[in-house]
Amino acid sequence: MQHADSLWWVILLCGAGTFLLRLLPMRWMQRSQQGGQTLPPRLMGALQALGPAAIGALLVAALWPQWSWGEPLWQVARLLLAISAMLLARRIAGGVAMPTLAGVLAFGLLSWWWLATG
Repeated sequence: MQHADSLWWVILLCGAGTFLLRLLPMRWMQRSQQGGQTLPPRLMGALQALGPAAIGALLVAALWPQWSWGEPLWQVARLLLAISAMLLARRIAGGVAMPTLAGVLAFGLLSWWWLATG
C-alpha cells in the first residue's frame, strides 16, 4: 500500500511543479509591467514561448505512444493527417481549442475508418 501512497505524492508534486513553472513567470512578467519596468528582450521572448512550448510538449506526450518503428505506413499517415488537420485549423481559426478538436476528430475518424474497412 505504501507504493500507491508514494505514487500519489509524486503525481501531486509533479502537477504542482508544472503549475508553478507556468504561473510564476507569468506573475513575474505581470508585476514588472505594472511597475513600469520593461523586461530584457531575451527574457520576454522566453516568457512568451512558454505557451507554445507547453503545447508542443503535450502533443509529443500524446503522440509518442502511437508511434513505434516498423509500424505500417497507414499508422504513420494517420498521425501525419491528424497533425495536418491541426495545423490547418490553427491557420484558419487560430487559438488552441479548434486545432485540438480538429486533430482529435481527424485521428478518431481515420482510426474508425481503418477499423471499419480493415
